[in-house]
Amino acid sequence: MYSQVEAAATAKGMTLELGKGNDPDTLGRKLIYVYDTAKFPFYQAEVYHQFHNDFQSAAYGKKYNNIVLEAYEDGRVKDSGCPDRIPV
Repeated sequence: MYSQVEAAATAKGMTLELGKGNDPDTLGRKLIYVYDTAKFPFYQAEVYHQFHNDFQSAAYGKKYNNIVLEAYEDGRVKDSGCPDRIPV
């Protein structure tokens, strides 16, 4: 799927670059780091961090915030084992 992602990024004036770890922030640069998941595996944050409002912009709204409920119920978001606020 990389070619599809690259085409979508290019269409929006963005550039994909191989991430090396400890890469600098890309805010305002239209640059997206792509990481090899064998080298940089994904680790999910606590449930309450999923689908919450961005701290640097206007609230996304309840429809977006409530996606976590569905994702938790169907297993896409899992309990991380950390102290957490699990949706009910």
